[in-house]
Amino acid sequence: MNKKGDYKWGIMLSLILGLMVLSLSLYFIFNELWTGDEEARQICRQSIQLRNLLPESKYMGFNLKSFKSEYPLKCKTHVVEIDESDVRDIERAEKIIAENIVECWALYDKGDASAFPSDFYSVASTCVPCARIHLTNEAKEYMNQNSVEINIRDSLDLQMNKGFSYRTYLKNAGEKFPAFNPASAREFNLSGDNFKVDISDYKNAVLLNRLTGGTENRGLEKIKNVWSPLDVSRVDLPMMFDSSKGDLLIGYGIITSAEKSDIGDYIPYLFYFQTDVGSPFEEIGNKLFDGMLWKNANMCETWEGIPG
Repeated sequence: MNKKGDYKWGIMLSLILGLMVLSLSLYFIFNELWTGDEEARQICRQSIQLRNLLPESKYMGFNLKSFKSEYPLKCKTHVVEIDESDVRDIERAEKIIAENIVECWALYDKGDASAFPSDFYSVASTCVPCARIHLTNEAKEYMNQNSVEINIRDSLDLQMNKGFSYRTYLKNAGEKFPAFNPASAREFNLSGDNFKVDISDYKNAVLLNRLTGGTENRGLEKIKNVWSPLDVSRVDLPMMFDSSKGDLLIGYGIITSAEKSDIGDYIPYLFYFQTDVGSPFEEIGNKLFDGMLWKNANMCETWEGIPG
């Protein structure tokens, strides 16, 4: 008996069986039919987790090959209706909004997962619409007749669980980054009249990865009077959900780099805007970061996901 040959064939058989199991798993994740909200969320979460695990080949500031882009993101925009009964109890309506914002952050591992590839060179920015919140006509009519307002900012101060609010969760749940403050550089203004990325109002800042303690722009104090290594634009998010300004779109954004810096190679964040105010999809294409490694990084250059 050729024990050495049997051993080799055993290894080959194990590899073949392993590849078959992996292929079947990928088929299930990326070809499962949408059968309901919870199933859709699970499929979305699985596709994010898998893409997060897939490697990228990076060398000298170039992304030579990314396996993340080989598999589609199976995340469908969750459409939520707020009806008249909800706005009669305004806290219930606000809680619906807060829960969908938090769910978006939780889907992407609270900012700790990177499911999106960078460009071949430099940085890329990708956004995904997590949820679209729609007011029914009856809800709008009740709000207008009774001067009812939905305050998005205040909704985040509601209690998510005993001892902490939705805002606290969004700020502290992720190990690396907060939700409304990209890499702790400049917090989004949650008291805006409308959504705006103001590139004329920029602030010199330091990027931070809370988990590793890594920072970007450490030489700031030495050269701040000569040249600004990293500027961050002001971002306003609407404080109120105005019944006359269209649906509220809640989105997840991420900026990915072909080069790994001291803070890592990606920066995630959350945002939201109403769809019938000006040109929000043009506004969101404006520059968020301007620096060395993160030069000319826009909020959203491309969109992924399945519209809802």
